[in-house]
Amino acid sequence: MKSQQVKKGQNFRFGFYDVPAKSRLDAIKDVGFDETMFWWGAEFESTDGSRLKLYDYAIKVGLEVNTCHFPSTNAHWLWYDDERAASYVKQFDEACRECGERGIKNLVLHLTRRLITPEPNQLGVDNFARMLESAEKNDVVIAIENTRFLRYNDFILQHFNSSNIGYCFDSGHANCYTPNEDPLSKYGRMLVTTHIHDNVGAVGEYPDQHHLMGEGNVNFDEVFAKLKHFGVRSVNLESYCNETSKYYGKLNYGQFLQLSIEKLREQMKKSGLL
Repeated sequence: MKSQQVKKGQNFRFGFYDVPAKSRLDAIKDVGFDETMFWWGAEFESTDGSRLKLYDYAIKVGLEVNTCHFPSTNAHWLWYDDERAASYVKQFDEACRECGERGIKNLVLHLTRRLITPEPNQLGVDNFARMLESAEKNDVVIAIENTRFLRYNDFILQHFNSSNIGYCFDSGHANCYTPNEDPLSKYGRMLVTTHIHDNVGAVGEYPDQHHLMGEGNVNFDEVFAKLKHFGVRSVNLESYCNETSKYYGKLNYGQFLQLSIEKLREQMKKSGLL
């Protein structure tokens, strides 16, 4: 696999939210990342600004935007038949339209919200069908992410077969929520994007720590071997410099990003992706 075929991406929300958004995007580009990912909702506008303006600036400085994250704040609404579900489907339709207009191919979707999600049901299938229509109309791929419970992924995939459904592999979720289920092998044939980050497994109340590669115990040799097997075309980091990170308060945002891409390059080279 040639190096130029595998892009290197960094999620825009990597911490340092006091730093102006444009400075964060400049730094992502300056250290050598090819892509960035955005949260495609209004929840973080107070620190990030408008998603549309962020997208425009990323393109201006030469960062590709192929993946965005649909808000997971109300992911459990998918499984209801009420005003919440209608609002959720409408918001998704708007996100698909905005992404389609900008050529953003992958829109990441959670099927669950923590421990408050109803069991898989026909209501969720009906709502997802409407969302899939929006994705197909706007040439967007719904990149279903592995979260706490893979039975929701299985349930949806039993009901749909579309080229507009893909898979977002989240290494941190796999390590701390489903360590014995191997979602990457299970859904890798559908792989379209990634969320790569580290943690120490199912320990504590909040195990999903979103740490830098090497801070936890994820077996990245194994992960990247599988990513290569499934023909990954971009590896996107979703690591944060948060208060649980050993780098918190010790590195500035440029240093953190430099360390991020060095660790990614090292692993990609070791795994034959560079």
